Amino acid sequence: MFNQRKSKRLETAVPLRLMLLGMSKPPPTIETATTNISPMGLSMKLRVTLSNGVLYMHEGEKPFNLIPYLVLGTKEVAMEITLPPHDEKIRGKGKVIWYDFGSQEDAYYFKVGIFLKEMETKDRKRWEGFVRDIALKTGKVWHYMQIASAFTFIAGIVIFIAGLGAKLAATAKIGFFVSLIGFVGFVIGWWRHRSFMLFKRLQLF
Repeated sequence: MFNQRKSKRLETAVPLRLMLLGMSKPPPTIETATTNISPMGLSMKLRVTLSNGVLYMHEGEKPFNLIPYLVLGTKEVAMEITLPPHDEKIRGKGKVIWYDFGSQEDAYYFKVGIFLKEMETKDRKRWEGFVRDIALKTGKVWHYMQIASAFTFIAGIVIFIAGLGAKLAATAKIGFFVSLIGFVGFVIGWWRHRSFMLFKRLQLF
């Protein structure tokens, strides 16, 4: 089971093709992209409309009725994931473990979480390696933010002390706010970077 608490989810868009399984008439292929990913699963946000009590999906070749799929006891999908930057394609079967509806700006959306149930060994390794690389790159970004924020904090302190020494209240205030921004940025960068490194040690990505 895809545990959202233990699996580090990364906000990234990866091209995805889905085919809903278990229906009497196969619906068109759904062309979409992920909203976030993890080693064990992914999620996406799909556009739907509600007309006369029927939910229509619009991500495929033509709109189709989503309700017959939602009433299935086991909701599974066949999927093809395209991994950037070389458009490497991997395939597998997933199980829908949660879904939710909502509205935004006079439009409806259908959020879906999918557990990667079946994959060939080579495709599984490619997927896990891709997620790990994305996670490490994201962790480095937070680390760089942490370093930059530390310099900002120090610069703010210097400006603050210089302003006090010269009895320039406006300069001292600027230094204070610059140091405050640096401190907040450092804490955020430290916490997010620490989070990625913790999940790395626990091998959760």
